[in-house]
Amino acid sequence: MRALLKQFLDQQISRRDFGAGLIALGYSAAAAQSVLSSVATAAEPLPAEGIRFKGTGAEVIVETLRAAGINNLFATTATGMSSVFDALSTRTDVRYIQSIAESQATSMAHGFELASFQTSALFLPGVAVPSAMNNLYNAWKDRSAIAVFSDSASNQFPGRNMFQQMDDWLSPMVEFTKWRWQVDNTRQIGEMTRRAIKMAGTPPGGPVHVRFPQNILGAEGVSQTIYPQSRFFVPMEIPPQPDLIERAARMLIEANKPMIAVGSEVTRGQANGELVEFAELLGIPVAQGFSCYGDFPFRNPLFAGFSGLGVPRGLGGNDVFLNLGAQMPDPAIMTAPVPRGAKVIHARLEYEDIANIYPTDVAIMAGMKETISALNDAVKSMATASRLRKISSPRLETARQETAKLEATREATAKANWDASPMSWERISVELENTLEDDAIVVSELNYRTPYHYLNLGPDKKWLVGQTMGYALGWGIGAAQGVKIAHPDRQVCCLIGDGTLLFGQVEGLWSASRYDIPIIIVVFDNHSYDGERVRIYQRSPLARNRETRDMWKDLSCYLGNPVVDFVGLAKSFDVQAARATTPEELQKVLQTAKAVTREGRPYLIDALTMQLGVGANVNWHPDISIAAERTRKV
Repeated sequence: MRALLKQFLDQQISRRDFGAGLIALGYSAAAAQSVLSSVATAAEPLPAEGIRFKGTGAEVIVETLRAAGINNLFATTATGMSSVFDALSTRTDVRYIQSIAESQATSMAHGFELASFQTSALFLPGVAVPSAMNNLYNAWKDRSAIAVFSDSASNQFPGRNMFQQMDDWLSPMVEFTKWRWQVDNTRQIGEMTRRAIKMAGTPPGGPVHVRFPQNILGAEGVSQTIYPQSRFFVPMEIPPQPDLIERAARMLIEANKPMIAVGSEVTRGQANGELVEFAELLGIPVAQGFSCYGDFPFRNPLFAGFSGLGVPRGLGGNDVFLNLGAQMPDPAIMTAPVPRGAKVIHARLEYEDIANIYPTDVAIMAGMKETISALNDAVKSMATASRLRKISSPRLETARQETAKLEATREATAKANWDASPMSWERISVELENTLEDDAIVVSELNYRTPYHYLNLGPDKKWLVGQTMGYALGWGIGAAQGVKIAHPDRQVCCLIGDGTLLFGQVEGLWSASRYDIPIIIVVFDNHSYDGERVRIYQRSPLARNRETRDMWKDLSCYLGNPVVDFVGLAKSFDVQAARATTPEELQKVLQTAKAVTREGRPYLIDALTMQLGVGANVNWHPDISIAAERTRKV
């Protein structure tokens, strides 16, 4: 069918031959005519005034998605979606990408949006929406544009607590959505579908939920105008005010020790190149703020570490702090505050986040590409090239020296356990750097950032997507598949822990296998929730008190009993896999993984990894046996 469709759209066969081909594939004459009309419409751009369409409610939704250029519908299955399946069966240019778990369908839609910067569409059974909330929360934190549609029981007899009914299905979604609605009028099907797409994709983005009762989806003879989605597009290329840029530029030129923190709006605005140019223009260190991306090259000498779940280097003594497209540093994101006395420049498109915590000297509500470009131009107009070199050269030289020292320290750290088994995080990371393509996309759902120190990560290098700012586990495998669907011609590698994989992600292997999604999945398998164990210990009243410290026990974080056979688990989904317990084995299986993915299939590597931190390798767990409590062996 797809080959036939491509021939028709490429004008290699006529309309008549296309119809004959459909009938040869088993379509009835009526079904073939429906497909033919649908494809012919898709082949021509919609006129500005739209086209009149008549069909079922579900067909109106699918036609509206097509008009928005959405050709992937991430979904699970449900009897209430029957009319949606019918609509998709005769419109093969909208692909139905299925997961067998709502949470994984959600993370696939999330990953696709993060990688493509295009609004994704997700269709879920209405009764199963609560099971998707974990990853909808992640998408909300990342401001990910997802138009979420769901079915529901008929709206003909509301308020009776009948099959799959409750009084209010929308309220539970309030915290994770920009907007939500139930369509009870067939005349609003197209309108509310368009609105969902528009609201989700208008920055700052976020999930939007629209619920369609089954009788609305299945309604026949629904007549609507299908408009091009461009008629409902809200441009957000907002330039900054020139006087604010001038003030900010002057402050940065005159600063003795400035710092920049950056967030996801820089990547979403595709302003990464402008950011590097601007940082190097004045030699300003750049900290990675709280973000779902790597927004600045981690190997650039000016990279100063993390201003979110970490403290950037050289923060003390800063006199000007420029925040570009990120949340301001705050203890709530586990980082050090901006130094007292520092002048604060905060630029964001998400204006509601500006000047909430810190007294702000310059508040700029504008797009990041426009803001950074304007700052570049303003600085160059205010200072001569020789003055700028005088400012930047010593800073850049200092940054290079500090970077060289850090690299030497990391190299020594890596050598300390270079040949160990279980393998060190450092060795696994080095082998990944040596094996992955230079432009690979790395999707990370790891508790540790160790791989970030050894991989050449940057927007134009190995591109880092993740971890999600929601930090709710169960995201990475689905997200990596969504990333690969968005970028089929780039290598995609998913980095996850064993605990993360067991956190509701096993089902994701089903989709990877069914749809030939060739991603490499590397499981850092240490039989433990290491980071969680360390944090639990740090917050334990028993552990804080010297007299009771010996009484502390790790009740919940050891995962090695039973030892999970991840290779066997993967193979049960027809996903090739291998276990690596030594660096030599890892080198071999990484090469195999590359070969298998080149042939179009996913591959999983179970990498036996060292445990780290407090309580590492103790591996105690409560000795509980329900079987031993029996008085009868039943």
